[in-house]
Amino acid sequence: MLIVKKNVLFRKIASLLLCIAFFVPGTVCRAQERNYHTSGIYTYYILDELKKEISICAIDSTEKKIIVPSELDGYRVCALGYESYAYDNYENFQEMGGKMKEHMEELVIPTSVRTVWAFAFKECKRLSKVSLPEGITLGYASFSGCNNWKDIVLPYNTICEESALPSDHVDTLQISNSIMGENIFFGVIQKMILSVKKDTVFSLAVPWVSVTVKQLISPKDATKLMFNFSDGESRVEKLYVNGKQTKIEANAEARRGYVAEGHVTFGEIYTVEGAEAIRFAKKNKIKYHVKRTAEVKKVIRKKKADTFLHTWKKAKTTILSCCFDKKRKTWKKSTKKVPTVYEIYGRKRKKGKYQRIDTTKQNKVKTKYKYVKVKLVSEWDV
Repeated sequence: MLIVKKNVLFRKIASLLLCIAFFVPGTVCRAQERNYHTSGIYTYYILDELKKEISICAIDSTEKKIIVPSELDGYRVCALGYESYAYDNYENFQEMGGKMKEHMEELVIPTSVRTVWAFAFKECKRLSKVSLPEGITLGYASFSGCNNWKDIVLPYNTICEESALPSDHVDTLQISNSIMGENIFFGVIQKMILSVKKDTVFSLAVPWVSVTVKQLISPKDATKLMFNFSDGESRVEKLYVNGKQTKIEANAEARRGYVAEGHVTFGEIYTVEGAEAIRFAKKNKIKYHVKRTAEVKKVIRKKKADTFLHTWKKAKTTILSCCFDKKRKTWKKSTKKVPTVYEIYGRKRKKGKYQRIDTTKQNKVKTKYKYVKVKLVSEWDV
């Protein structure tokens, strides 16, 4: 399903880019100007003869797994599909040709590819796994209708145009930068995982259209999560914030003078002791849970043959849960114990760098490392 969003701010930006595009010198390659070449199962056309760059536009294969080559006939494979741009008429967009559409279940795209053009893999219904390189642009509806692709990993610097991804139901979605395109996610996302590469600020709700995120997990090194400019009513049922300094901002567009076309609500927030997320939860009267851990102060070492047995006193981990009582206008609090998880770091010599060697729920570990450091896991593991 393809939908059109009416976000005033982003329409203005798109219009500005459109105006710029018309005044930039250059020509756009159209279908009738192309010369097509065949190399094995691949059909391609030349994008730039001087740079030796091509785009593959058909894959004539019945194989379940397609590994796209980075080079063909001495040319570098830089794109997949038929060349298209935002100001083109959608009716002129073409899907990739060949038998792969009926058979392909896994697609591996090499690092040489910078762009997947509009409609390229649209309605490849058997496709369930896609490996993407960093810095790739996924064009308009390039994977729309690939609804078997339910575990999506978008590498760092991925750019998505409107409706670029499957839109029915996503099991897991992992991103490492803000995805700023419109109309990309709607329906249900079971688990959304943020991972920090370079960007520590995540603008999350811009591509949402009435999305329900069952679980959203933020790492401890994220500095800010922004839930602004959503289209329609979206909801994050469980938000896990593992960073103490991670700030949360939601539905701020109205305060900045923009027209609010949507709204993001939250079910529960799970965070760590002393976190900024607690302040956000209290201000918005959202139920929140805080994981509290103690410290392991002393580790006892005993030599056992050619290994060492390290033991320590059991440490306590508790969860503080706080829920706002609207009638009494007070916070109800409760505490429960949960199993403690220990992270073990070791080194062979007295001086040197510790390396992570194990994770355990027991208060002992047998290892070849003479020197051991024990930390309690305070992050939420979901």
